[in-house]
Amino acid sequence: MVIILPMITKNFLTFDIEEWFHANYDGIDPSQYDFRSTNLEANVDRLLAICDAFNVKSTCFILGDVARHKPYIIKKLFDAGHEIASHGSSHRLIYPMKPDEFHADIQSSSDILEQIIGEKVVGFRAPSWSVRPDTLPWFYDILAHEGFLYSSSVYPAKNTLFGIPNFPDTPHYPSPLNILEIPQSVMNLFGNRVGYAGGGYLRFFPTWLIKRMMREKNREEKSVFIYLHPREIDIHQPRLKLGLMNGYFHYQGIDGCEKKLSSLLEEFSSSFCRMDAYAKQVAAGKILL
Repeated sequence: MVIILPMITKNFLTFDIEEWFHANYDGIDPSQYDFRSTNLEANVDRLLAICDAFNVKSTCFILGDVARHKPYIIKKLFDAGHEIASHGSSHRLIYPMKPDEFHADIQSSSDILEQIIGEKVVGFRAPSWSVRPDTLPWFYDILAHEGFLYSSSVYPAKNTLFGIPNFPDTPHYPSPLNILEIPQSVMNLFGNRVGYAGGGYLRFFPTWLIKRMMREKNREEKSVFIYLHPREIDIHQPRLKLGLMNGYFHYQGIDGCEKKLSSLLEEFSSSFCRMDAYAKQVAAGKILL
């Protein structure tokens, strides 16, 4: 018998835990920067305080390189009840990799995270939403081989940096391997799909519009996930040398992002759950897609 949980649509709060210099723009090489003197721990502490204020547990997609340099941050997140998931090893894009390179990358990331928390890591998010149509034949196969339950890696639209147009915009199983994909949330704007609930999109669009879209999606029983990076609440971070367009997308709205996040959590706090809990309930038939 299938048991359907109470009719409150599940939403997700997610953080990509990486340093301020982890960005996949031409000319930016993260290996040239120093992990030591950064604001990452202070920014994570601020995010934890916001979560605590509204009793929300998040899913944290963590880079293996961050875990190697600052394992105490991962332990702090885990001890506070937040899910620890993989964001790959060093923020390499997926689509330039060969399958064996990707396999080695996620093995390396999972190994260091699991050593720190003592539990299996079951979730993965591709750096910069870098899953493309040409990676789909092997991407989910490798995740399944490594024992992952879900991915949150696809932007189901297209912009200048990433995306898969016409990809389903709701949680689903894109392959027969039982890897649940939880894609980025999008809205229709002038006939085009556009993100609104995370990163530069969340910083750009006004709070009232994001809330309106979340309410509409939830009324349709569609889940929404918010995503942010710790740097997105840090007005004192160093600045990367980016062109005009990339620089605007990367830095606009940072000064108001923390307040915006708090406002969203205040309204929707009772709807948030960790992605691993959701994926397990879907797999068990307790939530129907």
